[in-house]
Amino acid sequence: MATNNRRIQVSELDFDNIKANLKTFLEGQTEFQDYDFEGSGLSILLDLLAYNTHYNGVYTNLAVNEMFLDSASKRASVVSLAKMLGYTPRSAKCASAVVNARITAPTSLPEVATLPANQPFSTKVDDITYTFYNQEAISVIKSGGAYNFTNVTLVEGTPLQFKYTVSAGQRYVIPNADVDKDTISVQVQENSTSDIYDTYTISNNLTSVSEVTKVYFLKEIDDGLFEITFGDGVLGRALSNGNVVTVKYYVSSLDAPNGARTFTYHGASILGSSLSITTVAAATGGSTTEGIDSIKFNAPRLYAAQNRAVTPDDYKAIIYNEFADAATISVWGGENNNPPVYGKTYICVKPKDATKLTNQQKEYITNNILANRNVVSITPEIMDPEYFNVAVETFVHYNPRETSKTSAQIETIVKNAILDYNDTDLSTFESVLRFSKLSKIIDEADSAIVNNITRIKIHHPHTPKYNVSTQYLLDLINPISASATADNPAFQSTGFYVPNSTKIHYMDDDQKGNIRLYYLNAASEKVIVTPDIGTIDYAGGTAVIRNLTITSLEDPVFDWIIRPESYDVVSALNQIVQIDSSTLTVTAIADATANGDLGAGYNYTFNSIRS
Repeated sequence: MATNNRRIQVSELDFDNIKANLKTFLEGQTEFQDYDFEGSGLSILLDLLAYNTHYNGVYTNLAVNEMFLDSASKRASVVSLAKMLGYTPRSAKCASAVVNARITAPTSLPEVATLPANQPFSTKVDDITYTFYNQEAISVIKSGGAYNFTNVTLVEGTPLQFKYTVSAGQRYVIPNADVDKDTISVQVQENSTSDIYDTYTISNNLTSVSEVTKVYFLKEIDDGLFEITFGDGVLGRALSNGNVVTVKYYVSSLDAPNGARTFTYHGASILGSSLSITTVAAATGGSTTEGIDSIKFNAPRLYAAQNRAVTPDDYKAIIYNEFADAATISVWGGENNNPPVYGKTYICVKPKDATKLTNQQKEYITNNILANRNVVSITPEIMDPEYFNVAVETFVHYNPRETSKTSAQIETIVKNAILDYNDTDLSTFESVLRFSKLSKIIDEADSAIVNNITRIKIHHPHTPKYNVSTQYLLDLINPISASATADNPAFQSTGFYVPNSTKIHYMDDDQKGNIRLYYLNAASEKVIVTPDIGTIDYAGGTAVIRNLTITSLEDPVFDWIIRPESYDVVSALNQIVQIDSSTLTVTAIADATANGDLGAGYNYTFNSIRS
């Protein structure tokens, strides 16, 4: 018996269990059989031993966790492990905007005018002033007595620079947080009196680096700062003692300047005249340093991509790493497109603060991120997202005896629960609205809710082409209801105007597979203008509208409103399912039947499940 008791248990980490195991072990020793472990000084010693064992166990557990990317929780550990995969976390990003600048009344008329680099342009967002700069000098030729600087890219931030003299043990640490690494420029002089500057570029691909290549390497160190390192004479040109390194960069104001639209030039006078500024693209792209969860997600995927874009996952990893404004990304091969288009890769990016990318953002992704990485025989094409905006209408029955909340408070609680479901489960590519889950979330939003009757419709916004006869295509993927009625059609549109008419026109289906063009007369009766302007395939979820000319819209958005056959709504390729907060309606109904009142059923409020 004593021999068994000497086998101390090592599987416990809980303090009380460790102490109990130690006591059991000592009680099995003949020297301590007569001791009272609860009342003697040994109890304090056991507490001390148990505490030390527990402390070491917890510390060891934490230390082991920090050794693996999946379980690490400290940023320093995550960054260090990602570095082993060749991954540098995304830095903060400066917001950028595109403007046109024009000199209209110069005091002299030379053939060429130059906008110098690093000139300040100010703007205000929420009454806070931010300064943007053009990073490159631009020269233009006189045209009609004026000088037009078109598509000038402005970058927000605080420009700074530091100089370092190369010596043994010298480290080149950028001492500012929130540095945008894309704005870093590095120049090296032979010595402090030299007038020759060699420009060094960041290395992202070692296959093109030799012993004389002028490159630098960038890594994140403690406190989110970045450190620059140089070659060793084998991979990259080595520096010599006495060289002077000049590092210039911008410190970002993160996402605060995003949305800025009005800019004023405050730089050096050009030809003695002021510049008038017209905004081409509002400021976008400002963002914070990449977070821990994002590093964990992107590092192994970018490692698998090996800095080349071949598979859809490669494209996603590269864009996520270098385009901070991406909220969700979908990539598919042309062979999966409808119809198939071979030799292309389609990319769709939903930005964080907008519904689609600007033309400048598309060009940046194509030319700056993908140009040197995608397969030569494959052409990437960036698509805009298509949105399935789900209009949810729900009637919530609740037991008034189970809550002190008002109907309005119940409605607010349910709305918030539905919108939380949208944020966590929807609003991304390939998301699925699962009706049973949505219904359960509504029922569980408050303990007083006893049931709900919920129905949905899909609003699919389109961008019309004005004053030209156009064919419009709808590929909903989801089957469209074939059991609609004339009063409640499966397909209908919002209002628009057509040529040679002042009446608001609409479209709907005739329940036989035809789409009709009509307007309402003074008695609100439908007057059919064209009975077959399009066709609809209910089972396939597709519709085609032919030869429709729209001159203007009744509302700001041109919507197609569809009754789906199933209340589960799926998406594919460039489609995004999301619940539209503007069309979300919740009606809370105090339900007497929930109390079991005799005869309460006669007063039950019925709501049809059919939309």
